Amino acid sequence: MKNMIKRLIGGYIPPYRDKQGHQEPNSISSLEKVQLGGVDQWITIRGRNKELPILLFLHGGPGSPQTGAQQKYNRELEDHYLVVNWDQRGSGKSFSPEVTAETMNLNQMLGDAHELVHYLMKKFQQPKIFLMGQSIGSLYGLLFAHRHPDLLHAFVAINPPINRSVEEQTSYEFALETAKNKGIKKAIQELEGVGFPAGGVYKKIDDMVIQRKWLTKFNGVSFRKNAAFINMHYLMSHHLTFKEKLSFMKGFGFSATNLWNELTSINFFTLVPELKVPVFFIAGRHDRIIPIDLVEQYVDFVEAPEKHLVILEESGHLAIFEEPEKFNDVLIKQVLPLYSQTQQERRPKNVI
Repeated sequence: MKNMIKRLIGGYIPPYRDKQGHQEPNSISSLEKVQLGGVDQWITIRGRNKELPILLFLHGGPGSPQTGAQQKYNRELEDHYLVVNWDQRGSGKSFSPEVTAETMNLNQMLGDAHELVHYLMKKFQQPKIFLMGQSIGSLYGLLFAHRHPDLLHAFVAINPPINRSVEEQTSYEFALETAKNKGIKKAIQELEGVGFPAGGVYKKIDDMVIQRKWLTKFNGVSFRKNAAFINMHYLMSHHLTFKEKLSFMKGFGFSATNLWNELTSINFFTLVPELKVPVFFIAGRHDRIIPIDLVEQYVDFVEAPEKHLVILEESGHLAIFEEPEKFNDVLIKQVLPLYSQTQQERRPKNVI
């Protein structure tokens, strides 16, 4: 009961403890406020050893920190990486009056990320990091990897947007067609009321929420697992205070309202034809927000020193949480070895 109350109150990150209840000496489990782009923002850092390579996660949404779900499904990564979760400007713990609508734009987000990467490299005395992003976080990550390849060992794109306007239009068509095939009058009425997203843009954010509601019911967001159950872990994260849990959806609405139109204009076939870092694309076969065929086309198209496509067959748009064992396995067995390779390349040539 005491632990339940503590978790509800929130505002902390639990330490690593051994079987005797003592804090593990070289581990790190911290909640930190950092200034990025002139405003206070929040990160969590967790790892079994402070000398592990840094893995920075860019959450999706926009405006939906996924720290709680990471703790639920991907904790194994903390044995191999210093896992950093960042509540981006305008979301989660970083949703505050000092973040103005004018600063909610793509360049500012990428600028914040650049500052954070340098902060982490300096803090842990590492010359590069691993970067991964889920959904919209992957959109930020692809642009970051394109701009700053020298800062990354590799980039992991999870359910990555490729051509947002086409994806949104296709997603809407799938939801409406499924509603008609199933004969669900309420869904048909609501989706037709929303209307086709011209250029991928809905008339208002509430319309997008309606489309996602029906898409979720039609297994287009998650496939086998319940999307609402996964999303619940976002809200239940230890690092959020009770007040921040209550304002979580306000942060989502604020972020989505101010970022949606700009993000929907992104087309990586024209923006990022080449990457100069190894890149791993991880996608769910049944994702109806980002169609798998677009991801496959882009993987074939983009030039990169090393590129991989991993399709999780029992997942939708939340592949990182729907098949966590397989996802974690990719990060540990395929991505992590690039750290040793990078370290080897940095050794003086006369060292054997």
